[in-house]
Amino acid sequence: MVLFMWLTLLGGCSSGEAPLDTGLTGVVLRGPTTPVCGIDEVCDAPFAASFVVSRSGRRVSEFRTAGDGRFEAILTPGPYRVTPGADAPILDPTTQGKDVVVGTSGLTIDTLHFDTGIR
Repeated sequence: MVLFMWLTLLGGCSSGEAPLDTGLTGVVLRGPTTPVCGIDEVCDAPFAASFVVSRSGRRVSEFRTAGDGRFEAILTPGPYRVTPGADAPILDPTTQGKDVVVGTSGLTIDTLHFDTGIR
């Protein structure tokens, strides 16, 4: 009886499909952070916010960046649009979507730049 229950549980844990190991990782930056930036000055900064990931106009995932701007989203290969949520400290965030393409193996690394509107 115990062996039957163990085999039933084990069989229920496997869907027959390999685990998803592709997606998008990287950092989000906002800039400029000051009205005037010198040649040797960094004018972009990471930020924390929520983001929506859509494909063909349909929401498929979401994530929140850490304070250092880093993120990771597990996604199937293909094209996506990453759009900041209303909480993003940038100019009109929900209109600043970025197009990305997730590769066919591993995590695709990308840096996503967003406009603060500071001039």
